[in-house]
Amino acid sequence: MQTSEKTSHCLAKASPAPTLAERIDAIEQFLQQLVLLLEVEPDLNRETIAAWIEITTASAGAQGLQALRQRAAMAQLCERVLAPAVDVLRPSSGWLS
Repeated sequence: MQTSEKTSHCLAKASPAPTLAERIDAIEQFLQQLVLLLEVEPDLNRETIAAWIEITTASAGAQGLQALRQRAAMAQLCERVLAPAVDVLRPSSGWLS
């Protein structure tokens, strides 16, 4: 997650603040990636989500599918959403057992 923090700070400095539309787009992309990750990854945590989003964002940027401002919006969103606000202990057995 250290790489994500460095990336988000560099992107934030490189471009002006994202517009409202860019921020909403980042939220939608974040949720799409989260749903996809929920389908394939059994052991989710903050670090795996951050790593996945970093990989997909870098890939989208490298292929020209995301502008610098869109990547900056996503980086800022991830920084806020994935910041450890509360530690949650997961039960060792299933949720409903």
